[in-house]
Amino acid sequence: MNALIALVLLATPMTLSVQEHYSAALKAYETENWKELVLQADAVAKNFTTTPFAEEAQFFLGVGYFHLNEYEIANKQLTAYLKKQAAPKHFEEAMEIKFAIAEKYREGAKKHLLGWKTLPKWEPAQEEALALYDEVTTGLPNHEIAAKALFGKAQLLFAQQDYSEAVEVYLTLIRRFPKHELAPEAYISIGEVHLTQSKMEYPNPDFLDLAELNLRKFRQDFPGDERVAKNEEMILEMKEVYASSLYETARFYERTKKPDASVIYYTKIIDKFPETKVAKRALQRLSNIKK
Repeated sequence: MNALIALVLLATPMTLSVQEHYSAALKAYETENWKELVLQADAVAKNFTTTPFAEEAQFFLGVGYFHLNEYEIANKQLTAYLKKQAAPKHFEEAMEIKFAIAEKYREGAKKHLLGWKTLPKWEPAQEEALALYDEVTTGLPNHEIAAKALFGKAQLLFAQQDYSEAVEVYLTLIRRFPKHELAPEAYISIGEVHLTQSKMEYPNPDFLDLAELNLRKFRQDFPGDERVAKNEEMILEMKEVYASSLYETARFYERTKKPDASVIYYTKIIDKFPETKVAKRALQRLSNIKK
């Protein structure tokens, strides 16, 4: 598509004035004719560089390339547009598009190999997404889109298994936007992080403590929110994980003819995790040992 536009521009003499090209670009922008927008904005940006229209043409190129799924080019054009002006006319919209590019990258959109437009889009762009999220939160720190950028960044870090950093970003979102609709979602996501950690790493009671602290804060900040139940379910699931670990140890001692040791672990399960399914099994095993 880019090569085709370049060929068209080379083959077509510049017979229109800058105002005519710019008007055509505006019309394409308003009618969402993205190929035409790129064509006309490119003509302005390349052939009328000393005019005031050239800077805005770069913004139009960013918009057009974004909608044509050329996210790398779109981001470069928007960056160039933002750098050339102290107070860009389309600053907020440019940031919104940068956020949208970050979301596309987080969702799996790839970038061109080696950054060459002629090579296929096979290379992951998650690091670019993280950088774009940071750019948006820095550029519009108090805007709603900053909350969305923080949430997107935390979700990506979670997917990358960078659990500690993900929790930090979720907490930043909660502190900076305590009443935002994404704040409860951040509390839920923190619970999911701790649940994942409890399953992936050797049972560590710290994760359960952190999850319960997160639940208390969730209840305090959003009393009556039905989504609190989701965190309660995750904590119960964590308790099942920890109880299962103790249960396996108890069973090991049973199999190795050390019933006194197994009784200690079964009793611990019943005392610490009485609401779990594993506790019922432990109670049954204790009964069998006594018999």
